[in-house]
Amino acid sequence: MSLFLDKLLILFVLPLGTTVCAGLSALAMFALGRRRGAAVLAISAVAWIWGWSTPFATMALIGPLSDPYPVRRVETLPVADAIVLLGGNVRPTSGDMLYPNLGSTADRIWHAARLYDAGKAPLVIVSAGNVWGDRKRPSEADATSMLLEALGVPEGAIVLERDSRNTRQNAVFTERLATGRGIGRVLLVTSHWHLRRAEAAFRRVGMEVIPVATDYGRNTGGKPGVFMFAPETDTLRFNSVLFKEYLGYLVYRLRGWA
Repeated sequence: MSLFLDKLLILFVLPLGTTVCAGLSALAMFALGRRRGAAVLAISAVAWIWGWSTPFATMALIGPLSDPYPVRRVETLPVADAIVLLGGNVRPTSGDMLYPNLGSTADRIWHAARLYDAGKAPLVIVSAGNVWGDRKRPSEADATSMLLEALGVPEGAIVLERDSRNTRQNAVFTERLATGRGIGRVLLVTSHWHLRRAEAAFRRVGMEVIPVATDYGRNTGGKPGVFMFAPETDTLRFNSVLFKEYLGYLVYRLRGWA
């Protein structure tokens, strides 16, 4: 299956996609006179999307992904040959947009620059292509390089891997680049919820990685009582990311990528 079809299929598997499909199915059943079945399916769809929109769901999902990677002070981390920064946090320039736009996971960039500034590695490898494969636009790696330089990382210390479009390709293409440069141990920087799959993918291709988690922006502990079950649009988005991460890890294990 092509990468495009993989990503298209995921859209229908995520909570919002399954809810839309269930809603359309309920309408079809109603039109066919199966009103009781349509009502049950419609109520189930509402309950499904409601559940995925709550901080309670976040609290249930985040632990297995995040707990193995607690916050660590930069000074406690060992020295490595390079810092590998995974993409997914910047929208490159295009059209009238003169500067890159930071996404919700841009803490990855800050943390990579922080590690470099602390002398933890002499190079930062940015592994980030265009997710949809549009080679006419600048890659995310190029956009991220601009931001790293603005944060004090010199251009000569930045190595770009521009072709990867998912975590598996991050690992495969970075391993080739690292081998060619004689790079051994690396500090692997990505969001805490993404690190389990990323670490497994990089180890699978034979790289020696030290996982470095960042992007600890969401805290469900502050929601009291009934508000843990109140639906929120931002929470639905984040929970969909977590859902995708669990699904991705399962697929990677089945394909032998993790």
